[in-house]
Amino acid sequence: MQQNQNQNNRNPQSLQSYRSAAPSWVMAGTVYENCVFLEGKVDEVALLFFETQSCLEYGEEDLPSQLSTLNLSYHVHLPLDLPWENADVTAQIILQLMEKVHFLGVRKAVLHPPVTQGENAFSVEAAQQKLTAVARAWKSHGFDCNDLLIENIEGADLVDLASVITDSGLGVCIDIGHIIAYGHTALLDRTDIFTRLRMIHINAPADITTQKGRSKHVSLENLDASGKRIARKVLQACGKDCTLVYELFNWKHIESTIPIVEELLLMEGQE
Repeated sequence: MQQNQNQNNRNPQSLQSYRSAAPSWVMAGTVYENCVFLEGKVDEVALLFFETQSCLEYGEEDLPSQLSTLNLSYHVHLPLDLPWENADVTAQIILQLMEKVHFLGVRKAVLHPPVTQGENAFSVEAAQQKLTAVARAWKSHGFDCNDLLIENIEGADLVDLASVITDSGLGVCIDIGHIIAYGHTALLDRTDIFTRLRMIHINAPADITTQKGRSKHVSLENLDASGKRIARKVLQACGKDCTLVYELFNWKHIESTIPIVEELLLMEGQE
């Protein structure tokens, strides 16, 4: 991985040097029950707003005021089904969802960008324009574009969107499992993207040979030697303002992943 000067010279650090986070679903139960369980185990919770319509309908029962009393901070994972064919509508939805968590002081959000490869892909130019429009709306609403974190996903390895990310000052969330599952190896050589790194999604694909397996997140115990090299490269690019998110939906998988992350962070050697 080509990294900037500071990253190349950084010393490996222990896990305690970084901010940790987990999803708002690590066991059966409500968002509040999951957050109560996570309090004291992680610093931050990713509120999973995966479905647009149902999340727009969230009220006190779904996001109770008691969440603000917990010793946790929060960020939002925005919906997976945003209507990217209309960027203005997408921006409006994002801002409506951010308003729902205003009482928690939420300023950060993870966003799946419009895809530029595969089925239903947009042209690179169209995808760039759409993301630019959303970034403009985000900023005009008083948010910092560095807190809108663009994630590499199937059909969007971020390389096609690098210029927009840089020009708009957007943050980046790199998903380790997605790099492995969808062959995002070109991303690893992009210093311009890694310098915008604000968050890492830590997971492994269950099985890269099937569509279902590629999309299922499991413990880093499932990584082979090649996968561990990729994970180490990403993890060791994490700076002081970067959050490590164990994007695993089972607490046992998080528990088994934590010592592996610690090992990879401390490991030295050839990239």
